[in-house]
Parts: sequence; structure tokens; C-alpha cells
Amino acid sequence: MRGSYHNHPGYCDGSGTVEEFVAAAQAAGLAAVGVSSHAPVPFTCSWTMTLERFREYVADARVVQERWRGSYPVWVGVELDYLDAELVPDGAAFQRAHVLSAQLDYAVVSLHFVGRDSEGQPWAVDESAESFAQQVDVVYGGNVRRLVEDYYRLMEHLAAWAQGLRIPVVVGHLDKVKQWNVGERYFREAESWYQEAVERALLAIRRAEIPIEVNTAGLRRPIGAPYPGEWILRRCWELGIPVTIGADAHQPADVAAGFEEASQLLRSVGYEEFLVLEQGRWQTVPLR
Repeated sequence: MRGSYHNHPGYCDGSGTVEEFVAAAQAAGLAAVGVSSHAPVPFTCSWTMTLERFREYVADARVVQERWRGSYPVWVGVELDYLDAELVPDGAAFQRAHVLSAQLDYAVVSLHFVGRDSEGQPWAVDESAESFAQQVDVVYGGNVRRLVEDYYRLMEHLAAWAQGLRIPVVVGHLDKVKQWNVGERYFREAESWYQEAVERALLAIRRAEIPIEVNTAGLRRPIGAPYPGEWILRRCWELGIPVTIGADAHQPADVAAGFEEASQLLRSVGYEEFLVLEQGRWQTVPLR
């Protein structure tokens, strides 16, 4: 019994219609599907929805949800960015007024924006390999450790913020800061400072009593590993942090991509259960 909840139809940087995601989920044998296009932000961003597009997205998705009501669960959510108050002072107020007011079913809460780029604009950690290299060199003066520690410090803040959103949430791609670290180009995850930064973030997530996703998108990227990786997932299991599985699909064909690998990984670190959305809340089901 699996659902897929981290999916981006063609209202942001994704493609395909909500109905196409439903059809793909059904064809993949999934028990439910959710859509979670990138929520608007109060600054220019090429991969998030505009406010107008967001309103269209919610309206269209609700039509599809109603069409399948009683026969196949379709959930309407967003991927909602943590916007640090020092970076985006009006971010939380903007989200309350324009996004959360839409009475969404759930949110994938994620961290993309870590400080400002060399031109003073909010900088996204996954923008591109070239952008990451420039941020390390120009903004951080070659000190990648400081960038990574900033990322996980903000992840701690994300956990406290997400706890108060009053809708079901799941932390998206927890260790996405590793996306461009192919071949350990920038840092080694075995280093104590890195593991300590991750540990602080995990303890904050546990205190907030919110789940994380195993995001399979990394399996389709050069990094070749899910977000988070095996050792972090093992620590999540030790801490009792519940999990679900997310494809981070930007096209319908990927709605269940990597789910078998993610399930095997979860079992290998000790998980016997995972979460699905039912009746408007996360519920635990056996991992099969």
C-alpha cells in the first residue's frame, strides 16, 4: 500500500497534468497520489509557481480530486520552502496569506534557499553545479564547510517552523546539499563536522515530531543516491523518525521511480513501517 506525494505537474518546473499523474500512479500500482507543485515565493524565481498559476493549480487539482472522490485518493498539496526570516523577512506572512490560506491537504517542506548569491539574491542550493561552485568560491571564500553547516542550521529552523503549519507535513530531500558532491568533490560525509551538523538537524526533526521522505530523485541524478542516504536513514530509524517515500517526479512517468530501491533501503536499515496519507493525516502501514 504505497502513495506518491512529491510530484510536480506542469504548473511550476514540472510537466504533465494532474490527471496524467493520477493515471501514471494507478498504472504503477500505487494506492494514492498527491501533487505538490512548488509554492509561490515573494521574489522572482524561475521554478516556482506565480500566485496566479498557484490559484489555477489548486482549482484544477481540486476538480481532479473531486472526480476521483470515493474511488481513488488524490491529495492536493505543495512543496513549501522554508524562507528564513533574515533572508526573506516577509516570507512567513506571504505564505500564510497566499499559500496556506488555500486549505491544502499537506505540504512537502523543503530547504532550497541558503543565503544570498553574489548579486544579493536568494540563492538555491540545487540551482546548478556551476552555481554551487560559484557560491562556494565567491560568497563563502572556498569554505564549503560553512555553506553546508548553514544548510543544516536552517534545516533545524525548518523543523520548528513546520511543526506549526497545522497541516500534514513531510521534510523533503533532507540532505540535498550533497547533490553536487559527486565523488566527494566538496566534502566527505564521514567527517565528524558533517555528521554533527546532520545530527543536530535530525534531533530538531525528532523534537518537532514530523516525518521525512526518502526522496528518490537522487537516484536519477549523477550523485546516484537517495535523499537522505543510507547512514542518515539508519540514524533516523534509531531516533524513531517516521518516513515516507517520495519520487520528486517532474513528469508523470517518474511518479513511482525508485520506490523499490527505497523500500529495500528502508528495510535494510531497520524500518518495518512507513507513512501514507489517509483521512487527512499521516498513518502508519507495513513496509512491503
